[in-house]
Amino acid sequence: MAIKRAPAGKKALLRFAALTLAALVLQGLYPLLTLLEGDAPVLLMLGLTYVLVPLAAMLLPCWAALGGVHPLAACLPVGGLSLLHGAAPAWVGLACLPLSLICAAAGQEWNKRSKMEDRKRHAGKKRKR
Repeated sequence: MAIKRAPAGKKALLRFAALTLAALVLQGLYPLLTLLEGDAPVLLMLGLTYVLVPLAAMLLPCWAALGGVHPLAACLPVGGLSLLHGAAPAWVGLACLPLSLICAAAGQEWNKRSKMEDRKRHAGKKRKR
């Protein structure tokens, strides 16, 4: 017998799966940079480490939390993998983990407040009989 999930639960599950896949792809870029020669891998590694990973640590958990993923679950794929990855400097991983948690909590709060505003907006439009 199949368990029927609510659409919100299915949406949250899909967003968490997309978030995890994006975090794995992001961390999989590091080994690919070793295949390049010259100065390009160094510049790409700096851009990936200091720009792309912190940006992903802010935006991806917020996007997942807007879809209904719990903030603690949303911060772990990007923040946790950046912390566990050995190629980046340790402080980048230490900075990305709380940054992703804060942005995931902000996304959840944004989602909650937008739902409350929708309820308030529609509460005033009562039908007349």
